[in-house]
This record gives sequence, C-alpha cells and structure tokens, in this order.
Amino acid sequence: MKTRKYSPLVMKIIGDTLAVLASWFLAGYLRFYVIPEGRVASFGLFVQLSVVVVAIYIFFLSRNNLYEEELEHSWRKETSTIFKSILQAFLLLVVILYFLFSDKVSRIAIVMHFGFNLIFMVAERTYVSSYIKKAYKKGRYTRSILLVGFGEKLTEYEKALHSRRTQGIIIVGQYDGDGKQIAECKQLSHASLAMAVEATKPELVVIGYPGKEFEREEAMIAQGLDLLNEKVILLPSLPVSYIGTQISDFRWIPLVYLNAADIGFFQRVVKRLFDILASSIGLVLLSPLLIAIALLIKISSPGPVIYKQKRVTKDAKVFTMYKFRSMRSDIPEDNEHWTEENDPRVTKIGRIIRKTSLDEFPQLFNVIGGSMSLIGPRPERPELVEKFNNEIPGYRMRHRAKAGLSGWAQVNGWRGNTSLERRIEFDLYYIRNWSFFFDMKIVLFTLFRGFVNENAY
Repeated sequence: MKTRKYSPLVMKIIGDTLAVLASWFLAGYLRFYVIPEGRVASFGLFVQLSVVVVAIYIFFLSRNNLYEEELEHSWRKETSTIFKSILQAFLLLVVILYFLFSDKVSRIAIVMHFGFNLIFMVAERTYVSSYIKKAYKKGRYTRSILLVGFGEKLTEYEKALHSRRTQGIIIVGQYDGDGKQIAECKQLSHASLAMAVEATKPELVVIGYPGKEFEREEAMIAQGLDLLNEKVILLPSLPVSYIGTQISDFRWIPLVYLNAADIGFFQRVVKRLFDILASSIGLVLLSPLLIAIALLIKISSPGPVIYKQKRVTKDAKVFTMYKFRSMRSDIPEDNEHWTEENDPRVTKIGRIIRKTSLDEFPQLFNVIGGSMSLIGPRPERPELVEKFNNEIPGYRMRHRAKAGLSGWAQVNGWRGNTSLERRIEFDLYYIRNWSFFFDMKIVLFTLFRGFVNENAY
C-alpha cells in the first residue's frame, strides 16, 4: 500500500482520539473541580475509563464508514454521520457504565461530554477536511482512477468526478473505449486490463458499459476480479431509483428484490412515536402563528380557513388532507394540473403562505391522526395518481410508505412544477434507504432550507 493512502486516515484517527479525550477530560474537570458538590476522588475513575471511551467511539466511527476514503466530500453528510456515531457510542457507554460499574460515574459529566464531543469532533473533522483539500491543490494525497469501457453511465461518472465537491482526482486513462473517447481521457490499448493497470498504477478501476454490451462487460469483470491491489467498481445499467436495492440469493441464484422496501415493526413504532411527539410539540409551539394565519385568511377573503382535499397515502389509501386555504373559493378547482406561477386562483395571503410552506402546517393534525408521517413522499390527488400510475414505471412504489409533510425530494428542491421523474427517483431512494437517522436528516434540512422554495407557487 502507498504511504499516501495512510496519511489522511492517520490524521482522522488522531484527530478523533484527541477530540474524544478533550471532551471527556473537560467534562470531568468541570464536573469534579468547578461545579459544586463534585467529588474529586471520582475523577480518577474518569481517567481510567478514557481508554475504553476512545475505543468505543473509534469503533462506531469506523463502523459508520467515517474512515473510508470517499471520492466526494460532503460536510453535511459527514456531520450527520458523526452525530449518528457519537449518539450510538454515547448510548453504549451509558449502558456499560450503568451495568458494569458499581461506582456510578456522574451523569452530568456524561451528558456534558456528549455535547462537547459533538462540537469538538465536528470542528476537528472540518479542519482536517480543509487541510486535505488544500493538500489536493498542491498535488498531495491525489487519487488516480482508470476508466474501463464506454457509454452513458461511464461518461456521467467522468463528469461527476469534476464536480465542486470532488477534488484530488486524476484520471490516468480509458481502457477498452472502443473508439468512443470520454472527454480528453488518454486512450489505452494494452492486451489486458492487468497490463493497463500495471502501466498506469491506478488506485481505483471503474468499469462501465452500455446494457447491450453485457458479454463484453462480463469478460472485463472477470479480469477485474484478478486485480489484487486496486479497488474495482462496476457501474451497472440501472435506473437511479434502484439505489439502495440489495442483492440476495436463493440457493446461489442471485436475486434483486425490486420493491422490497418494508420498514420493520420496531422501526415503524419508533417512527410513529416520533411523529406523534414532534407533531404535538410543534402544534403547541406554533399555535400563535397558526391562529394569526387563520385570522388573516378569514379577514382577507371569503371562504373556509381550512381547505380539505382527497390525497393518497400508504397502500394507495385515500384520506382527507388539511391545508390552510390559499386560493379563492369562487373559482373552480383544476384537479388535473398543479398550481402554476402567477396562478389567478391564489390569494395575496395565499401566495405568501404557499411560498413559505406555512399552508402545510395543518397537516400536523393528519400526522397525529396517522394518515400521514412527518417525513415521506408528498401525497398526490387520486386523479393524478391514477394518471401517473399508467404513465410512469415504478410510481406505485411511492405508496409503500406513508405520505409525508416533508420529504427527501422536497428538501432537494424537487417540488411544485418540477421534473416528476426526478421527484420519484428521490422518493424511491428514500423508501429503499429509510432509517430513523435519515428522517432526522430530512427534518434538519427542512428546518434550514425546506420551507421557502422558488418552485412553490
């Protein structure tokens, strides 16, 4: 292995260890020496436990792939994974300290450690990432990639390597391109993949062919399996919505479950409890705002305050969804089209609450009632669902999850009058990759960037 590959890894491990120790000892010092009624003698146990604490955190950080070298760095993704890892380690640490140690460790110190550790580790990882990016610009820690094959998927992959968040990448060439050069990649004409790899010394080999070139792809995969020191990636000819689909087997026969995206019983219980608790708290905190909006709607235009509409949720069940009325009640509703920019049906107050998504808040009652969830694919009208079911493959799979007040598509800008196909791809990705932490990520994204949207008319 090259020394280069170890340097960022070593920096991350050392930095994480220092962050854990600093937060652990700072919490212990404040609890036992600064906060009144602290027992100084207990600080000795705190010091002895530091090795166990570091080991637990490093385990979960590694388990959640925070030491894997990724082509694309996302601060938000790394931060959310750090939070997940720290929470898992914290919970295990609490269990260990409670059941295995008769001399109880201060709960105040443990809680302070959790907060300090989150702050220190995010700051440390941000600094390390910034240092590595600067090193990329100086030609250090670069990663070399060999492209093998041709076609749309490989071309898309090459373009993605030049995105703003992807740095330190060197494409050493394109092998077996069949005369279809990708960008300005150097064409290689060696007798075998092994010889091309020997000549270019890549760390990553990426294989991709059009679907009709299955036999050619299969032969190249066989050569890729013989490579011992390089990682090999295959770009399959599959839709984006298949991301998260797992490959299983039945008596060594490969199987792909196309619509197996059910949430387990325990996960459903956790999701439902969170929906009820968060929605109830939200209604209490937002009640003054909700009352003010209701009064403005009532004063500004004739008609009911709450607008009720039939929508479709999990298992294609039809339910009544609540919204603040944002349109004039004296103009017939268009059931087959979405609202468009400068739609004459929208009232002045309605334009504001639609742009800021405040008209959606009454759906918190739908969430408490169980017909919706806080997070999930946005519900559509029955007539549109029937239309899309006949026009768009895979659309029905959206109804394997409860409709949501917010969703993965919405926080990524796919709402309103935008590409329906892209929206479905994001919805199916959410359904296939659901986790409680994924929901928490979407909640945070909704709070910071999900309310106001230029496509909300």
